[in-house]
Amino acid sequence: MECQLGDLSELVEELKSCGGDEKRHEVLDRQAHVLRWMESSREWRLISASLTQEDQLIIKSLVAIGQEEHLLCLREEFSSFSEKLRKMLDDLQPVERFYKEIGGIVGYHWTMLSSLSLGPISPGDRAGDTYYPPPGIDISSQDDPVITYILQGIVSLPQLAEIYPVGGAADRLKFFDPVNGQPLPAAKLQFCGYSLLEGLIRDVQAREYLYFKLFNEQITTPLVMMTSSEKDNHRHILQLCEERKWFGRLKDSFQIFCQPVVPTMDCSGKWCFIGAQKLLMKPGGHGVIWKVAKQEGVFDKLEATGRKKVLVRQINNPIAGIDYGILAFCGAGFASDKVFGFASCQRQVKSAEGINVLIERKEGDQNHLCLTNIEYCDFSKFSIEDVPVEPGSLYSQFPSNTNILFADIAAVKESVVGCPIPGMLINLKQMSFTDEDGQSKEQEVARLESTMQNLADCFGQTADSSLPPSKIPLKTYLTYNHRKKTISTTKKMFQAGGSLLETPEGCFYDLLCNAYDLLADHCQTVVPDVPPVSDYILQGPSFLFSYHPALGPLFSIIAQKIRGGRFALHSELKLEIAEVDIENLTLCGSLHIFAERVIGQLEEDGILKYSEQVGSIKLRNVVVQNSGYDWKAENVYWKGEIKREELCEIVINGNGEFVAENVAIRGAVRIEVDDGVRVTAFEEEGKLKLKKEDLLKPTKGWIYHIDDDGSIFLE
Repeated sequence: MECQLGDLSELVEELKSCGGDEKRHEVLDRQAHVLRWMESSREWRLISASLTQEDQLIIKSLVAIGQEEHLLCLREEFSSFSEKLRKMLDDLQPVERFYKEIGGIVGYHWTMLSSLSLGPISPGDRAGDTYYPPPGIDISSQDDPVITYILQGIVSLPQLAEIYPVGGAADRLKFFDPVNGQPLPAAKLQFCGYSLLEGLIRDVQAREYLYFKLFNEQITTPLVMMTSSEKDNHRHILQLCEERKWFGRLKDSFQIFCQPVVPTMDCSGKWCFIGAQKLLMKPGGHGVIWKVAKQEGVFDKLEATGRKKVLVRQINNPIAGIDYGILAFCGAGFASDKVFGFASCQRQVKSAEGINVLIERKEGDQNHLCLTNIEYCDFSKFSIEDVPVEPGSLYSQFPSNTNILFADIAAVKESVVGCPIPGMLINLKQMSFTDEDGQSKEQEVARLESTMQNLADCFGQTADSSLPPSKIPLKTYLTYNHRKKTISTTKKMFQAGGSLLETPEGCFYDLLCNAYDLLADHCQTVVPDVPPVSDYILQGPSFLFSYHPALGPLFSIIAQKIRGGRFALHSELKLEIAEVDIENLTLCGSLHIFAERVIGQLEEDGILKYSEQVGSIKLRNVVVQNSGYDWKAENVYWKGEIKREELCEIVINGNGEFVAENVAIRGAVRIEVDDGVRVTAFEEEGKLKLKKEDLLKPTKGWIYHIDDDGSIFLE
């Protein structure tokens, strides 16, 4: 392997400096090994005349890296060989194009070998580098500066687009279609009753609805999704969007593209196969997102619609949209016109999460500072010790990289030119597959990946070394928030006796903790304490509370809509509605409230128009009592698969209204309110009665105002 590295090193440098494919051909044609193969190969004589220049370039590259015996050897009928070769060339064309800056296929192969043979890919000379916990903006409490950032985040929404890498394979979730047994992508995982992808859309629509309520203007945030071919992910994402009719949004407001897949190799440098001339290809990491987006014209289209910044969210982190965190994070970026930002929080020691660091590098009389990310698998490369911030603490000295990012579109477009593949690293995993001989194999398989967050490496600042790091202004920034409001992922199955970290069960537990915080500390509602993790695993949650994010999303807004009250142990409240006025609700059992129109109505063209004409409910001094959910049953709470014995369900169609004051609703009850109708519940001779009347003039519901200090109050 080391001999091959030496032979290829000079070739890679030549290919990197080539201005076009014609020059690359000239360089490869001068390689003795390539020349010998073309002169002696019967395969080349049979196929060369039918190949395009790009095809020939790929084949010469494969010969140059010594893979011809495995990829280009005629072992069967020519027609079959030719068909498989065509498929292989089609698979490799995007690889050659995408990695041209590092030498195409030859450069990709050399980079892999370099890391496997000589150790991790070096980020440069690190002598004298110092790593600090990064300075950041504390947004964990809603003080005056944070209130200002929240408002800035709301006001700036018309200039913001959102990017979602949704190509996750969900291997560790063991997620399969229950009908046909086919593996499914993470985006389709059901969490709390809807897919992870729909959860992201609900969050963005909640922020748009908040903007509508404040400024009486509908905005549509452009959404960019990077899919993958893994587990037919791209088709699944398109299918889900089609089935949900693009979530009531303009189809043109979505831009969807597929990330490149790359060849894999074993630890000896041989490429891996899953059949004759069929390469084992895997996604090349999320770091490709910036270059592919630029190539696809995504950034140009966003700028044409007035967008200046982007928010990046991961598909497997459903809690990031809770409360004001994203708005304050983006608001801080807009306020100082930052080019790149990280939303961060505490990180548990020894967890499989990257960290955010401030790297200080002395360069003569200059001091270079860079706020960036280091992956947990690269700690040894950077001599990072994964130790607690102080003895006995559960948390690391460095905060977590959550992959919630903020970026300036113009800056990204410029930086991609010089750094097209940021944060390159080797992903080396044990995999099971069937090789070209039909034999089952289990071995370590490597592929080159890159990280989207390490684009931040392009935005370091240099200043006179006499200035302390704290005095050097950075174009990048970082915010600190509570971990339970920033990251809780659904990456892997929970194993009995194992940690809840990165599991759907753990994510749901964090959701429960946030619900307790909202109800008890903000809404002043008496709710059962959240059980310790050990009790939660064995017995489940002490109560359930879920809501459409448009109810807030800010806790400070929800606290003005829900005031006081008491939840008994194992009670459940579900609010799929935005316009509620609930005061002193006593709940013992299950109460579900659904509005057909949560934030507006669908027009004839299928587009959701935000409106005041939505379902609403008013409950004052109401008691709801029933047997509720069976907490002793085998419920899968995080999926929303819950067995209920009795349920009080209130369904509000159109702009209907339901009003109840000083009444008790007992037992299994379903109340449906028609569009244009107000239903008032009252008691007569100890029995619940319902009065229906046409809405001659629907109430306006909550009116949102901005106070002098920038906070939002409701009237």
